[in-house]
Amino acid sequence: MDNLTKQLWTLMDSSRGSMEASHTLELIVYVAFVAKENPESFQAIVNSGHAKQLNMLIEAGQLLEATHPADVCAAPNHYKTDAKVVNKVVSFIAEISNFGSLASALRDLSAQTLGKFNVSSANQNMQRVFSAIVGDCSDRTLYDGACGLARVASSSNSNALYLEEKHHSTYLTAYRLLTLEDKNFSLVNADSLLEHAFDQEKQFDVVVMEPPMAQKFNADERRMLVEAPFISVPVGKAVSANSGDSLWVQQAVSNLNETGKGYIVLPQGILFRGGYDAKVREYLLENELLEAVIGLPASILDGTSIPPVILVLNKNKQAGSPVVFVDASDIGTVDKHKVTITSQDAELIADLAAGKRGDDERYKAVFIPEIRQQNNELSISRYIAKEIEVEELDIEQELKKLKSYQADFEQSQQVLTALLTRYQ
Repeated sequence: MDNLTKQLWTLMDSSRGSMEASHTLELIVYVAFVAKENPESFQAIVNSGHAKQLNMLIEAGQLLEATHPADVCAAPNHYKTDAKVVNKVVSFIAEISNFGSLASALRDLSAQTLGKFNVSSANQNMQRVFSAIVGDCSDRTLYDGACGLARVASSSNSNALYLEEKHHSTYLTAYRLLTLEDKNFSLVNADSLLEHAFDQEKQFDVVVMEPPMAQKFNADERRMLVEAPFISVPVGKAVSANSGDSLWVQQAVSNLNETGKGYIVLPQGILFRGGYDAKVREYLLENELLEAVIGLPASILDGTSIPPVILVLNKNKQAGSPVVFVDASDIGTVDKHKVTITSQDAELIADLAAGKRGDDERYKAVFIPEIRQQNNELSISRYIAKEIEVEELDIEQELKKLKSYQADFEQSQQVLTALLTRYQ
């Protein structure tokens, strides 16, 4: 994988000055898609001259419209491409034998190429955490209403993926990458809050989502959302402009079947904010839908340094069972302003959430009456007290240091006074 990523970087570097990095990345994904789905036409493209290759790619893509959406099969626009870069990409893809590995490398390349402010897909940290806490999905259906580049969905071994993605360019890339991986999926380009793509009666075994944080809604969207079928907590005449987190929680719950479990990443404000968020917390608790609250480290996500939280939702939670709180804020390796979660770290977080480390100070199971006493607030610090190590000072030694500093200061003052007297 590392070698493949290096080769992709070399290919990207060779195109600088001729094409925008994002356009080169789009071209690579598209050419790989054509090579996998139409190998005969692709071989002819490999053997052709530079000038004809782009038009041949367009024709090869059009032949795939019988089995894939037309926009997915459409080649990048001519103004974005350079004939020599096209040839380099074609030659590179011709040497690829494992399209699944290529798809994984392309997701990493996308995150790095498009920059830290592109948050269209979960990063490796969240992929590892989700994989560990969700576990085996081989006999389960999985839904993600904000799938981005489908990193999390792809890393699951679910037997069927049902996905929605709002942004068209991200949807195109995600579709092509999932095809490279031979996933059994249904992916729709739609805003899952405003226009759910799947039959409302269809529900799923697992819901996994990392929706947009701090999402805002305009006036029209706020009025439209009032009628959204997934809303269980009344919103009045219009939803709040800042109610995105609570809407995503309800959307996740609505897509779970009677025994389904959901895992959703949100900012920690959802745990303590008042207003509509407080009403949704009460709904989750009183209907016993909340299984766990997992606090993650700051800087674990791309594009933000805020510490996120994973809410684990369970439609089949045992009545009277506690809510598990996990403080995983100190798990991971800090490197400058980033935190890296290894597979071992992710397994530790999963074990804590599953109650397998009941003696660990980062774990606590809390029953609903205690949470009610806290006004239904779910801030982890209310239930898990962090020990703060305070270094004990040797008073005598500190006094000696202070006297030494004072002597140095007095000496400096004498030197300064002498200099001022001399040069007046």
